Amino acid sequence: MKSKRMLLSVLLLFSAMGAVFAGGRKEPVENVITILHTNDVHSNVAIEPYVKGYADSLRAEKRDVVIVSAGDAFDGTPFASLSDGRDVATVMNMVGYEVFAMGNHEQFDSVDFKMLSKLVKFPILAANIGADWKTNIPEIKDFVIKSFGKTKIAFIGITSGTTGDEAVKAAERARTESTAKGANVFIAVTHLGVQDADETIRSTYLAEHCPWLSLIIDAHCHTAHQNGLLYNGVLIGETGEYGNNLGVIELTVKGSEVLNVTARLIPIKGHEAESGITPDAEVQAFIDQVNARNAAYLNETVFSLSETLYGTRDYSRRAESVFGNLLTDSMRWKTGVQIGLLQGPAIRANLNAGEVIRNQLLTALFPDAPVCTFTLKGEVIRSALENGVSAFPNENNSFIHISGILVEFDQNAPAGNRITSIKMEDGSPFDPDAVYTCASKSDSLWFIPNWEVLTPGKDFELGHGTICEVLDDYISSGITIPTKIAGRIAPIK
Repeated sequence: MKSKRMLLSVLLLFSAMGAVFAGGRKEPVENVITILHTNDVHSNVAIEPYVKGYADSLRAEKRDVVIVSAGDAFDGTPFASLSDGRDVATVMNMVGYEVFAMGNHEQFDSVDFKMLSKLVKFPILAANIGADWKTNIPEIKDFVIKSFGKTKIAFIGITSGTTGDEAVKAAERARTESTAKGANVFIAVTHLGVQDADETIRSTYLAEHCPWLSLIIDAHCHTAHQNGLLYNGVLIGETGEYGNNLGVIELTVKGSEVLNVTARLIPIKGHEAESGITPDAEVQAFIDQVNARNAAYLNETVFSLSETLYGTRDYSRRAESVFGNLLTDSMRWKTGVQIGLLQGPAIRANLNAGEVIRNQLLTALFPDAPVCTFTLKGEVIRSALENGVSAFPNENNSFIHISGILVEFDQNAPAGNRITSIKMEDGSPFDPDAVYTCASKSDSLWFIPNWEVLTPGKDFELGHGTICEVLDDYISSGITIPTKIAGRIAPIK
């Protein structure tokens, strides 16, 4: 009997020791991580008090929360342009963003973004951006790891402006390097979108070639995925544009295992009361303070229009428009060059008939970047124009408004071989081997090869004023604003 009691005691001891050892291992437990995300806010900061308010309410419930931006945050409205983005950086710091992927607009002005990179308190991610950028702005990183118990999430940044294969290689490299640092779950924060005419530079291409991703938080095409887009087993979340919606993604994890991913949108703009979110008072107070400071300047009348100039996407990114012609004419008038070129996305909104105040002008042409002059060989211009009409009659970010030349194209011909005729405005021949003087907006030079490394004073000249100043001067000079397009970019019949 005694020996039986001793045996039972030994068994109980080993059982207890086993429990201790199991407890010491701290087996992973199931957890839900909430990711709040925005994209293409373009400094429409009215959403930000709601981002902060919702994050705080979740954290009050002891929830794990990460706040993410997928880029294009620092320009787009006078709130940004009147402080070179500094006020936006202050707002995002107050909200508590923890992950930021560079957008294409962050690439337009490396000088301003270098300044902003030193102001923000969150990591800037772009694994596939060029080495020159990382040398110039060492704050740019490939990934950041956020830890939640046994779950170590690597957020990998992928920006626009490279090939799809370069993006995939950069993502794979970041996966390898972050794994070596303990990451076991991988999320891409991308500025790619799902609508580009080139399927290889969409986020879906990344999902296809990197199925190890648990999630893609996307941007760039301004698409609102109400419950995410599932592609090749990878959920893609995107909120639309301009702070219209707040994205909410819930990641259910257990250690390195992702058990479930869900996505939804909370409408904010125009639905503030219905959102059920109490906006953060401090963030709202700072925004109100900035708006009050800017109000007098922004409400000044700049000029008057007898008819509306249409500049929404369906006008500016598809075909010739009166607004596009007026802008390219104004640049030629101001600078004296032979050809004016302006990509469609440089025009963002209508200017309605009547008095136009500065706020409306800055919003329609954000950012109010300088006009610049440069030289281009004819064949480069032709190639850019071919790319511009490649998707006609559909919207195309590469569409180019022109002044000084006349183009005819066959919309039924294969993309890349549609232009049938180019001639100068006076009817003289356009020579692909000749070098022409040109003007454009300095943040809208994507049609020039290697545009991302162009340098003021070397590759182009400034000193002509901003696009808003040039347009104001041109209209104020007494010109008659046309009411119809001039047939500068004409599909043949």
